[in-house]
Amino acid sequence: MTCLHPFLPFDPAETPLSYAARLARFHIGGRLLPFLRDVAIAPEDLAGGSRDAVMRLAEVSGVPFAQLARNAPVRIGKRLYDLRGERVSAEFLSRPATVFCPACLREDDATGARKGRWPWALAVVRTCPDHGVPLVRQGWGAWGDDLHEMEVRVPERGAALDALVDRQGLREVSPLQDYVMARLAGRAGPAWLDSQTLDQAVRASELLGTVVEFGTGQRLVDMTPDQWDRAGRTGFAVASQGETGIRAALQQIHDRFDARGSAPGPQKILGTLYTSVAHSKSGKDPGDLARILREFVFDTIPLPDGYEIMGEPLARRRLHTVASLAEENALDRRTLRNVLVSHGLVPNDAHARFPFDAEAGRRIAAQVKRKVTVISLPAALACTRPLVDQLFSEGLLHPLVESDRQIRGRAGKAVDTQDVERLIARLHARATPVHDTPDGLVGISKAANKVGAPAVEIVHLILGGFLDKVARVETETGIAALRVDPVEIRPILEDVMTGLSPRAAFAALKIPHVAGWALTHPDPGAPKLDCIRIPCPDPGHEIVRYRPDDIAAFKSAFTTVARIAEVHDMQIKHVWIRLKHANVRPIVRTRDIGVELVRTADLPEDLRI
Repeated sequence: MTCLHPFLPFDPAETPLSYAARLARFHIGGRLLPFLRDVAIAPEDLAGGSRDAVMRLAEVSGVPFAQLARNAPVRIGKRLYDLRGERVSAEFLSRPATVFCPACLREDDATGARKGRWPWALAVVRTCPDHGVPLVRQGWGAWGDDLHEMEVRVPERGAALDALVDRQGLREVSPLQDYVMARLAGRAGPAWLDSQTLDQAVRASELLGTVVEFGTGQRLVDMTPDQWDRAGRTGFAVASQGETGIRAALQQIHDRFDARGSAPGPQKILGTLYTSVAHSKSGKDPGDLARILREFVFDTIPLPDGYEIMGEPLARRRLHTVASLAEENALDRRTLRNVLVSHGLVPNDAHARFPFDAEAGRRIAAQVKRKVTVISLPAALACTRPLVDQLFSEGLLHPLVESDRQIRGRAGKAVDTQDVERLIARLHARATPVHDTPDGLVGISKAANKVGAPAVEIVHLILGGFLDKVARVETETGIAALRVDPVEIRPILEDVMTGLSPRAAFAALKIPHVAGWALTHPDPGAPKLDCIRIPCPDPGHEIVRYRPDDIAAFKSAFTTVARIAEVHDMQIKHVWIRLKHANVRPIVRTRDIGVELVRTADLPEDLRI
């Protein structure tokens, strides 16, 4: 068939359907449907983006196929289209709704026939870039509506069209819409979005924006065009930052969820976002958002080994709760929780389902399973009970739970077996193995009596490498196997052990040794208790002592709530009330270091000590 004459120019902004409608009015003065039949084009094929239908329109109109196809999603598969080199799904398009800008149609009415612009066919295009008017969407109601004849589908003219423009109001174009139009024009955008198909980029932005703006319970089918526009704006700001921005948004959503009820799964926490990506009924590939979402879930929700998300199983759980870790290791929950709290892995006031790093939890659980109770330590170390207490006060042994600092219990009176074994191994490594005790050498307890010093100070000298005469009787075990020379020890003790011991210093401050050590090695922002670090021949060992002047200065600058109560003969709760009324807050609390510490200068005059 030859081309129609006279030739009607094609507007580069309009759709093939719109051009065909103008051809119908121009050549036969009528509607589109009979015209298409006359030129042997199936209406449903042209409306559905059939390549053959667009090719036929090019033949009869004389407009090159490439020009027509550039402005139409051309069907290349079931619910799959090519639009300017981008593969998009049927859901990416606004059909079957008829979408238009009333301000654009008003301009058409003033200059000629109405035209349907090709961007209106995209669901993500919701605002006219020329007029800032939100587009109007008319649902499909009758046969033939999918041909989108603007002359028929939009009956408003004149004042009625002016009123429609006014009702729409004004707004700026969404950055997501700008991104889509720029990408279809061949321009680059944010790297992560560009790495996805156009469908995936838009879908990820809108889904993320939906849950950020409207919450995880928002039903997608209930959303209005304005809500979708708002979601797109918010989601684009997130997705344009790539994986970093997406994970930050997911973390905000996660943090808003109250996990104190029943065991929360990913669907319960992430709601619409998770169900739309993991359980999409369309079967479309959600792109890299699925990987990011899956990794985020595995990283933030306590899930068991083998839990599968979007076809990928969790090889090994990354997070535990107290209950799951206790079950995995056959441990008492209360005992395990106390130890986890003491190690800072679980806050003291955490809810039952508080998640923590699984590997760190397993290491602590292993310590609990290896624990040696304090009552058994003299036998395990082969030493006296007083020496055990001294080893704790000097920081050479550490309880699984700092009982002065956290919840008391059996674990607070236990030590990791490996700590015991390491201490014994270090001492034995400093000794010469012997079968019988050499002349002049005695056990550590006897040597302590002879030199008039605590036995732990002799232990320090051995570990620090100060002593040459240290033997280990091979037929004995633990600390009891060691032999030392009191004659060698006496002058070294007098030279090395200057200042107050930790036990004496902490007693002078009336604070538990746990708090004393926390102040000696403080966290940022906490007050520091100055100390003497005695250099040792073995640089791997440290002996800490305190100057009386430093202790006095600290005691003058800081005090405890218990000390205030004692000095003023008050109950501690009444001290707290007075401090609260005076707007005085502790600079550190019991949950931090094992004691409530207040700056003396902050105290009201009647509470000064």
